[in-house]
Amino acid sequence: MYLPMDGYTKEIILNKLIESCLSFDAKLFKPYLQSEKVIADAINKEAFYCFYKQMLLSAKENSVEPMTFKIEKVSWEDDEDMLYYNLYDSKNKYSRLSIRVKESADKIYLDIMPF
Repeated sequence: MYLPMDGYTKEIILNKLIESCLSFDAKLFKPYLQSEKVIADAINKEAFYCFYKQMLLSAKENSVEPMTFKIEKVSWEDDEDMLYYNLYDSKNKYSRLSIRVKESADKIYLDIMPF
């Protein structure tokens, strides 16, 4: 069951992003991506969604389950408010998917790292 788009809080949107990553199901996040609260670093939200979906498929194919999800700050990031939502598998040292996330008072900025 989906809430009306104006009922999405930042917490609901970010929780659905995490759920979508852990289940490798981009469709779970698509309605929440359309919220006015979300700013995607892409030409448009459809382009962001297509890239996100492809990155999830790649992560699934190249991962050994079970998966873990960590919200991390990285030392090399210039923006102190930027967090990295990282999806790890049980074998590899580095994340299988990394999403840059920055929250402001009423917006969520999302950017997918391409590697």
